[in-house]
Amino acid sequence: MAAAKSCPKCDGRMEEGFGVDRGYGENHVAGWHPGKPDTRWWGLKANRKSVLAISKFRCNKCGYLESYAN
Repeated sequence: MAAAKSCPKCDGRMEEGFGVDRGYGENHVAGWHPGKPDTRWWGLKANRKSVLAISKFRCNKCGYLESYAN
C-alpha cells in the first residue's frame, strides 16, 4: 500500500501505521487470523502459521481508521 491514500469519509490524507499486540513483556505487530477465535478457559489459542500482519491507515483530518491484512 505505497500509494498515497485519501480518506473515503472526508477526503483527508491517510497516514500508514500499525497496531501493537502486547503480552508477557513482548510487543508484536497485530495480526489477522482466519476463522473464529478458539477461546479456552486459559485464554485465546491462535495458529501462528496462518497469521498476516495488519497495517492500518488513519485519516489526519477526521481520525477514520482502515485496516489491511497484507
